[in-house]
Amino acid sequence: MKRSLSVIPGKHLWGTAAFTILAATLFCSRVWSQDKQVSKAVPATKPQPIPFSHKLHTQFIEQCTNCHQISAAEDISYPPEAQCMVCHATIAQKSPAIVKLTEYYQQHKPVPWIQIYKLPDFVYFSHGVHYTKAKVLCSVCHGPVGERDVITKEKSISMVACVDCHHEKGAPVRCNTCHNPNP
Repeated sequence: MKRSLSVIPGKHLWGTAAFTILAATLFCSRVWSQDKQVSKAVPATKPQPIPFSHKLHTQFIEQCTNCHQISAAEDISYPPEAQCMVCHATIAQKSPAIVKLTEYYQQHKPVPWIQIYKLPDFVYFSHGVHYTKAKVLCSVCHGPVGERDVITKEKSISMVACVDCHHEKGAPVRCNTCHNPNP
C-alpha cells in the first residue's frame, strides 16, 4: 500500500520548522556578509568636547577600571567629572581643556563625550561578563587605547569579530547569547 505525503503525521510541523530554520539561516548569512563589508570601513570620529589623551593619563593610572566603572547594567561608564577634578584641581588647571572640564564640574553637568564604540540595540553585551568573568582585556575589543592621544574606532565590533573571538575562546555562540529573543 502506498502512503501519500499528505497523511504523514506532523508534516505541517516539520514544514514550518524547516521554513523557520531556512529563513533564519538566510537572514543570518545576509547580515553576516553585510557585517563583513561594513566592518572594513571605519568612519571618521567627531572631535571630543574636551581633548583627552589616554596615553598621557595611563602614565599615572594603570587600569581602565580605575576611571571607567562597570555599572549595575553591565555597561561601562565615563569617569565622573569629580573624579577628574581630584587631580585637575591643582594639575594643569589653567589649560583650556581643564578650564572647560572645571565648568562642567561646577555646573554639575556631565561632559558630553562622543561614544566611539556602539553596538546596535538588539545586541546584549556585558562588560562585567567579558572583563571580570572571562578576563578579556579592554584592548581586545578597543585596541591599544593606552597608547593613543586620540581614540578612534580601531577594532571591529561586528558580529563576525565577536563570533570569531567566541570560537577562539570557547565561549558560547548560540544566538540568544548576545541577542535577546524578546526585546
